[in-house]
Amino acid sequence: MLIERNIGLQQRQSQQISAQAIQSLSILQYSHSELASYLEDQADRNPLIEVTLPSLPTDTPNAPGNNPCEMHHSNEKIAPTAPQPPIQRQGRQHSPRRTEDWVDLAEATCSASVTLREHLLQQVALSFRDPAERAIAADVVEHIDEDGYLRMNLAVLSDIIGADESQVENVLRIVQGFDPAGVGARDLAECLRLQLDERGMMTWAMDKLLDNLDMLARFEITKLSRTIGTSPEDVVGMAKDIRSLDPKPGRQFDTEPTLPALPDVVVDRDTDGSIHVELNTDLLPRVLVDRQYYAEISGKARNAEDKRFVVDCMSNANWLVRNLDQRAQTVLKVATEIAKRQEQFLRHGPEHLRPLGLKDVAEAVGVHQSTVCRAIAHRHMLTSHGMFELKYFFSNSINATAGSEEQSAETVRQKIRQLIETETPKTVMSDDTIVSALRDEGIEIARRTVAKYRDMLRIPSSAQRRREMRAGLKLC
Repeated sequence: MLIERNIGLQQRQSQQISAQAIQSLSILQYSHSELASYLEDQADRNPLIEVTLPSLPTDTPNAPGNNPCEMHHSNEKIAPTAPQPPIQRQGRQHSPRRTEDWVDLAEATCSASVTLREHLLQQVALSFRDPAERAIAADVVEHIDEDGYLRMNLAVLSDIIGADESQVENVLRIVQGFDPAGVGARDLAECLRLQLDERGMMTWAMDKLLDNLDMLARFEITKLSRTIGTSPEDVVGMAKDIRSLDPKPGRQFDTEPTLPALPDVVVDRDTDGSIHVELNTDLLPRVLVDRQYYAEISGKARNAEDKRFVVDCMSNANWLVRNLDQRAQTVLKVATEIAKRQEQFLRHGPEHLRPLGLKDVAEAVGVHQSTVCRAIAHRHMLTSHGMFELKYFFSNSINATAGSEEQSAETVRQKIRQLIETETPKTVMSDDTIVSALRDEGIEIARRTVAKYRDMLRIPSSAQRRREMRAGLKLC
């Protein structure tokens, strides 16, 4: 085999993504806080960039599994944010409130408060005279979680503290008498017992009922009455007493308020009924390029390296401004297409949400599906029916019977909820009955899908609903 070297030309095609394109894609999917951090970093690196950021509360990170990029691979639907009260407008609806108004409202309604830990330590200082017991009580308080529970085993806690287990248990009993009632409990039953003791409602029958909370959760009233040795009416009465208790007493001192989400897009309706979509400009950062300073330093550059630095700074600043503008335009185009396709929802409410996929919007706007995915991430739309995440408007379709129109998964869930809300003790609907009722409305759906949607709505089975209605009580 002859091995030799040859020199020749070879033509080859390849695709490379530029730094500007990477920046554009990254900026598009940034949340408000992420974009603010990125722009501040760019301003620190580039002397030609001047950034003015809106005053915003801290963004809440997405919950696990809520990545909108996974939506076209999953049949799950993400619930909207808590709807805001309908906004009554005449003619063209007014522009959204200034961002400062929303922030001032959040600050006014979220006043500083004492934490659970501080509240308990104040009681420790008043309840224990012995320094050793006071130190043990302080350690016990440090291990109580935000729900008010001590979930650590006493033997392990005693080893950590370096005290005798019986001494720690004695201190814990005193701590369990602190306010709020139920604090320091090691499980739900003990938490309820502490509250019932504080109210003087703890009886032998109630103690037996607390030992069988799993049966109460399944509303097995007749079985419970035989176990406890009381009548079903007495069991229902005790269940109502338990319902009045707080299963998480520590949450009364929750110092992390949920700040209101701010709308990125506002949908208005004109006097002629047409829909108008606009961006909430109060949320958009403003980036300016200082061209006067560029003219000053470019004339004072002494060598090629300095000149190259100044030119790169100007080029990067211009690209940043261009990408921010493209970000705003892309979000507006996507939101406008969503509003156009969900016009019936905007007019009549969530029961009229239509099936919609990322591909449908991407083809209409003329972008890739991944671009739509990034454009709807972390963004909300304010409508007359409340404020919703943009990804809420994307829903898979449910097959329809012959001659019927396809329905979105969210619409079907709403129909299932409405059917169950009309039930009486004598007309509780099984999943098979719900399937038949939906088929009468032209919706072809399997029983297992009805069961899945019912679980997503946190609606118990028909057997448990029947027991609840017969008892005249709902605990869930």
